[in-house]
Amino acid sequence: MERRTRLIRAVSAAWVLGAVAMLAAAAAATAAPQVVSRRADLRFASGRKMAVDVVDTPASREAGLMYRKSLPRDYGMLFVFPIEIGDMTFWMKNTWVSLDIVFIGADKRITRIHQRMRPSTEKTTDEEVARARGPAQYVLELPAGAARRYKLKVEQPLDFAVPVPER
Repeated sequence: MERRTRLIRAVSAAWVLGAVAMLAAAAAATAAPQVVSRRADLRFASGRKMAVDVVDTPASREAGLMYRKSLPRDYGMLFVFPIEIGDMTFWMKNTWVSLDIVFIGADKRITRIHQRMRPSTEKTTDEEVARARGPAQYVLELPAGAARRYKLKVEQPLDFAVPVPER
């Protein structure tokens, strides 16, 4: 009987350790930055060009720049939505780098610029997460300071060609 009890405890302990390992692996997998395969060329009003990552599905837009520890100086991620939304909100949940967030209308003109958005940490509560709002069909996220460096201003046109996803 004692041997059977030890065997049951050993099997139970192994099962618990296995379950914990699987949960840890799943958490690590979901806490990784997404890999984006779609890119587009974007031209600023100044004529300067940048290749941007394009996210145009609900899942890729939700992941955005989460879990990134750094961004290259000339990096951009373009979020593409099926329609223009009059009051879109972006938040910095699990976004560990400061960003400039540029809201862009369906006419591809800048509608609002939020500079140097406060990054979040693993301990930032939902209530404390920084938020940016503006009318947009497209949103461009840039490393903090890039909007100023590129001299972006509201009403400036941006030039890019990306397919608009269906609703």
